Amino acid sequence: MNSNQLNLIFDFDGTIADTLAFTINSASEISRKLKLLNDEKVNMEKFRSMDSTEFFKELDIPKSKLLWFMFKYQKKLIHEIDNVNSFEDLDKILVTLKNNGAKLGIVTSNSKRNVEKFLNKNHLDYFDFIYSSLNYFHKDKMLEKAIKKFKMSRENVIYIGDEVRDIKAAKSAGIKVASVTWGYNFESVLSKYHPDFIIYKPKDLLNLIN
Repeated sequence: MNSNQLNLIFDFDGTIADTLAFTINSASEISRKLKLLNDEKVNMEKFRSMDSTEFFKELDIPKSKLLWFMFKYQKKLIHEIDNVNSFEDLDKILVTLKNNGAKLGIVTSNSKRNVEKFLNKNHLDYFDFIYSSLNYFHKDKMLEKAIKKFKMSRENVIYIGDEVRDIKAAKSAGIKVASVTWGYNFESVLSKYHPDFIIYKPKDLLNLIN
């Protein structure tokens, strides 16, 4: 193993897969089924201005129901994953990153089944590993376990995500973080938490290897 190898770990939802609209619609639908939400309280602009804790509060989803909610979300997504797209030229960018010696991985609270189905459908099979867990609010623990399991050096790891919780998790795990602006949270929200890099377009990911 090359201890100096750059390890780029990606989030999935909102970073690789454009699940923003699906997430908002599904969250509202599931919340109404729980009889917690009776009207459309959350629109896309509002959602992108909140971190995930605020989002679940807005939907009146208690923490005790969160695992159940995540299970329902993932089950719903597996049936609609063919309608979910990736982001512009991400396939070419992943190839370039790989050809330049970067190790690519995914750490996500979505299911491995959903991720693999999406990657196959979109011809994005360039990742060396996928680490999945339902540990939604403790992504730092997921990152730490992935780093240990796949024998990576923290100083050579960058986590790439689209949410405030991704920034918090990476900082807690002691690794650098690159925030992408095309996902769940607006740049104005992300920048308040001081990520190491802000990525405005998928092609800008190539700057991480320069």
